[in-house]
Order: sequence, then C-alpha cells, then structure tokens
Amino acid sequence: MTSISLKSLTLNQQLFKKIYFNIKGKQKSSAEYKLLGHNIYQWLLYYDPNYTKNILLSKLMEDIEDILDTILGILEFMKAPSSLLSHIICNANKFLRRTGIMHSQLFNLLLTSTIVTIKFWSESIPMRNSMFADIFRFEVKDINVMERRFLIGIDYKLAITEKQIEIFFRLMSTSEKKQSK
Repeated sequence: MTSISLKSLTLNQQLFKKIYFNIKGKQKSSAEYKLLGHNIYQWLLYYDPNYTKNILLSKLMEDIEDILDTILGILEFMKAPSSLLSHIICNANKFLRRTGIMHSQLFNLLLTSTIVTIKFWSESIPMRNSMFADIFRFEVKDINVMERRFLIGIDYKLAITEKQIEIFFRLMSTSEKKQSK
C-alpha cells in the first residue's frame, strides 16, 4: 500500500490495516486456525454447493484464510483475546443452522458475529458500530441491521461454555477426518 493511499484512509482504517498486514498469514499453521477454516469450508459445501463446485479449492481456502486473518485483526485492533475466534465461529455456526448462507454473505456473517461476540465477552472494550462502519466502509445502519438479525437468528444466546467449545472442536475434527478419507 502506498503512502498516498494511506493518507486517504481514516485513522481507524490506517490502524486496522497496519495490524492486519502485521498478522496476515501468521496463524496459518496453527491447528485451531486450520480446523476453523475447514469448518467454514464445510458451511459453504453444505449451504452453497454450486459455488464450491465452480471455484478452485486453493482459491476458496485462501479467501477463507483472508477472512479469518481479518477477524483476528479485528480482535487485535479491539484488544480482545484471540481465543474469542472460536466463540465467533461457534456463534456463526448457530446462526447458520437456522438460516444458511451463500458465499457472498460469509464476510458479513463473520464480521457481525465478531462484533456481537466482542460486545458480549469483553464488556470492558468500548465498542461502536460506527468504528466498524468506518473501517469496512459500511453504513452504520447496515451494521445495526446485521447485528439485530444475527441476534434474532441465534435467539440472543451468546453464552458458550468451554465444554461447548470443546464439543464443537471435536465435531469439527471428526468431520474433517471423515472428509479426508
């Protein structure tokens, strides 16, 4: 990114981009990261099979990794623990069981799950939807609508225990092993 284009960005966009480019690709080798990426891939296989048939697997996985890196960048930007990534994916999974998803909605789903999860788990972090609207060039009203729909979609059930996370990972791991056979 050139300094000219950086100058045209807002302060929030500049800070986020610095964090994002600093962490991009660094989690790729972690088992949790791979498992979460595989889970997102499974969503698309199930809910949007035509898309997955018409895209190279390597390109799709690269796109999923980019979204996961963006979510990790948001967590770091907000000074929230990276361990919330599992909660974000679990909450998104709850939403999907009721609504489904198309590939074009994936980023919005995970962004919304991230916003809602951070608000729920990190009460000490000051959050404003306007900040996310600024960073990702959304209208605040659109983020508000996405947040409301997401909360309705999961029946406002944001609490997730470590036991539920453990079960979620076990199910994902089992699914991944079955798929690789």
